[in-house]
Amino acid sequence: MRAARLALAVVASAVFVSMGAAAIHDVSKAWDVWYYHMPFAARIAGLVDARTYTFSATNEVRFAGFPLFAEALQGLAWRLTGRPESANLVAFASVPILAFALRRGWGVPLPVAFLAFVAIPCVMIQATSSYVDLFANALAAVLVLGAFRLVVTRAAPTLRELVLLALAAAGAANSKFQIVPVVVLSALVVAARALAHRPRRGLRALVLVGALPLVLATPLKNTVVHGNPVWPVELRVLGASLPSVETAYGSSPDWLEDVPRPARFVASVLELRAHPLTERRWSIDQWTPPGDPTYRMGGFFGAYVVVNVAGLALAVARRRSREAKVAGAFALGLTAVVSVLPQSHELRYYMVWMLVLVALNLVLWAREAEVAVGVVALASLAIVAYATGGTYLWPSGDSFASLVASKVDRSLVERAPKGTRVCLAREPWTFLYAPRFHPGATWTVLEAVKDEDCPRP
Repeated sequence: MRAARLALAVVASAVFVSMGAAAIHDVSKAWDVWYYHMPFAARIAGLVDARTYTFSATNEVRFAGFPLFAEALQGLAWRLTGRPESANLVAFASVPILAFALRRGWGVPLPVAFLAFVAIPCVMIQATSSYVDLFANALAAVLVLGAFRLVVTRAAPTLRELVLLALAAAGAANSKFQIVPVVVLSALVVAARALAHRPRRGLRALVLVGALPLVLATPLKNTVVHGNPVWPVELRVLGASLPSVETAYGSSPDWLEDVPRPARFVASVLELRAHPLTERRWSIDQWTPPGDPTYRMGGFFGAYVVVNVAGLALAVARRRSREAKVAGAFALGLTAVVSVLPQSHELRYYMVWMLVLVALNLVLWAREAEVAVGVVALASLAIVAYATGGTYLWPSGDSFASLVASKVDRSLVERAPKGTRVCLAREPWTFLYAPRFHPGATWTVLEAVKDEDCPRP
């Protein structure tokens, strides 16, 4: 048993170091990264200003309204290191944060927790990228698990714990609009436990009051400035449409167009009609052509989902302890909430569901069956690594310099007159033409959605 634990620790350490190297070396090449995550991060950090690189009208309103805490951290990492690749470290830090939370709260071994989380395809892929879904969802999972612990123990949170949970809630809610409902409901549970006990109730109430404007900073700001908490995205309240600039995003595979959201969610987590493991099954955003039956579907590995659901159900049925019963209730409650949210079948938006499901199983099983749980996680990780060619587990991609070299039209750069304003529509690579990335450049760039948006000479 001791040898098996040591082996799990060695494997987890090797995977952690290898993925960390990938996060530091490989520049993320996903569409959203260069379309708006990195441009927003650069402007927030003062690396590229609005004069030298002017956003399109679409991205300007998104910059003004989207929650940008994760991009602010990406920009900070970039500025401190001088390397755009360092923006990946925000997502990479998400898994250790969640693993440490489980270690501190329940004594779950770090190696087993790390392996169990990176065995989730969406987590493995996003952990070495500059997407923000994993970061926001990991913080939301920390909050949900904090609420779970308080309900199980019937205890009030300590002031330190309450502050940490408030920071997790604020980080999640100000990084991703889609996760706000989960944050709010979990925060209400934490608040109820905080106010249920008399000793130091006033201090806990003070922390809650102080945390409220931080947690809801982006929706409150948007409501005051634009009259819509999720501006610039369309939102209807009681039949009335609030001010907006763009319609709410909505898409699904053809075979699920007329199916209710919960059914789509179940089909997605079970990966019904998924491609074989030998084909391209998982990607950073699960994009496939719109006519594909797996369009925007899957990402949790259906077999791994089934194993974790079965493990949780078995714990509830066999143990009948308060901890197991509350875990089951939390899993059902989270499922009920997430499954009805917009685009619930696009699982990268709602990784909190799978992160919490895995975490609850770790809480219930890892302390008494550490090796068995570790082997299950390792088996899933191996299958996911095989299906993805191991691409996300080691440094295998481009550096930022090689990305610029491959995606920028050098002839266009060389033709650009000095001191002029260049209008370009090269999405998602337009940002790579910013003068900061071309020593000696004096031009400025106006980002366009399409060539027709550029003013005629």
